[in-house]
Amino acid sequence: MELQITATSPEHPASLLDLPWNIPLAEWPEETLVALDRGISRHVVRFAQAGGEIVAVKEVGEWAAVREYGLLRDLDRLAVPAVDALAVVTGRTDEHGEPLEPALITRHLAGSQPYRSMFQTTMRPSTIRRLLDALAVLLVRLHLAGFAWGDCSLSNTLFRRDAGAYAAYLVDAETGQVQPRLTSGQREYDIEVARVNIAGELMDLEASGSLHPRSTRCSSARPSSSATATCGMS
Repeated sequence: MELQITATSPEHPASLLDLPWNIPLAEWPEETLVALDRGISRHVVRFAQAGGEIVAVKEVGEWAAVREYGLLRDLDRLAVPAVDALAVVTGRTDEHGEPLEPALITRHLAGSQPYRSMFQTTMRPSTIRRLLDALAVLLVRLHLAGFAWGDCSLSNTLFRRDAGAYAAYLVDAETGQVQPRLTSGQREYDIEVARVNIAGELMDLEASGSLHPRSTRCSSARPSSSATATCGMS
């Protein structure tokens, strides 16, 4: 099976061809990669330089890659803050002809940091509140657009300052779905998932000693209490 690149722009296949698609992503050479913070993921994810821009590469099954590619394009059309889908790469094989997992390619959001990384830095309580408020705004915008996320977390969200304001961006749409209108049950489920995931990641950071002391008070919150309620998720 030949390598195939399905892309949003005719420029991207050419710029992506130079990446070492015949090597498992976890083994890509250092000279190909860009060292950037990333959240935790169930898949192998790396940042690479391609055609003058930085891209995020995620190895995932073909069905999931194509589906998430389509969802991210839907979010772009709906004008919801999310990373840009660039391409899906299929037909990968190693030097022995053995199949390798397909890959989803997205554009790195310049100037952004994973929410998880932000809680490992020095932040005032007011900054933490603004970060969580921005995440709540993102969730509201997604719901108004008919998008049920299903996996809101600190690792699946990027933070960036836009014109002085705090803004949150969706970075992983793998579990999402777009519908004409969400039910109250779907919205409540998304909020509960966010509560559990956010509280869980904060507690993981605290247990590993990575949570900055000023953020410690947030990590002790239960999924239904103050840390996530600050987001307006109550």
